[in-house]
Amino acid sequence: MKRNLINQNGVSDKFWNIEYWENTQKIVFGKTGTKGRETIKEFTNEEECIRESEKLIAQKIKKGYTEILENDEIPQKVELSEAEKADIYFWEAIEKSNKYKNAHWSEYDVDEHLENLTNHLSRFGKERLILFEKTLQEKLSELYTAEIAELSFILECDFSAENGNYTFDNYLSDDGFIYFRCWLLLKGKAFFDDIKKDIQEFVSEKYSFNIGDCWAEGLLYVSDEAYSINHDNEDEAEIRDTVNELYPEHHYDSMDRQMNREPKGGVDLQKMYPKLVKEMGELRSA
Repeated sequence: MKRNLINQNGVSDKFWNIEYWENTQKIVFGKTGTKGRETIKEFTNEEECIRESEKLIAQKIKKGYTEILENDEIPQKVELSEAEKADIYFWEAIEKSNKYKNAHWSEYDVDEHLENLTNHLSRFGKERLILFEKTLQEKLSELYTAEIAELSFILECDFSAENGNYTFDNYLSDDGFIYFRCWLLLKGKAFFDDIKKDIQEFVSEKYSFNIGDCWAEGLLYVSDEAYSINHDNEDEAEIRDTVNELYPEHHYDSMDRQMNREPKGGVDLQKMYPKLVKEMGELRSA
């Protein structure tokens, strides 16, 4: 039995071929267009060989590999732009460093996630870290909207409740709103895409959060901390300073920027986001 699989998702472009007969398993894998590496393994009997081989195939398919017929040519992978690669690298780093991605909110720890993210990024060179920092700043800017500010009011600001009606303060601090957006980014790409379309996706039951701790200031510094692990850099903001020099138009930290509209507060939020306000209001009032 022989099976040929490829993975051309995102920045990947690799093959994985397996062949097994009697009690012998041969795997050839590597980057598309290369000879690849070969491993051969002997099992106790044919049944074990088949079982373990099929298990490996299932694991590869779960990871995004697809099967091609033996005589088919591997399709030419479409080359990604630098911006597309940077986006993939960014979200991969965020999500791979989150060991509790699908766990209950009580198991998630922001500091642990940031520490894992720093260690993950430390494996890469300066160029990759600059891409991460640049993309981080771009994502923070994308979240600089009235809707995200209103989500901050609902989750963080003081409010009064009377007969099921909620009235929210609408105070927004410069630093606090940055830290709040950092916290949102740590939830991953799927959440980021959902929340940009409709902040009521926060209560879609697809995600689990601890709304008692909605800040992740440390995300602002992970690129520099990752760089410092393998470099004796005197400049503690080596990566951030480089990005600021290369891309001076990034102003995610400036409240002088114009939002898409003026954020609402008071009783307007309940009219605009009834489901979100009802669930968060009841939770915060408990």
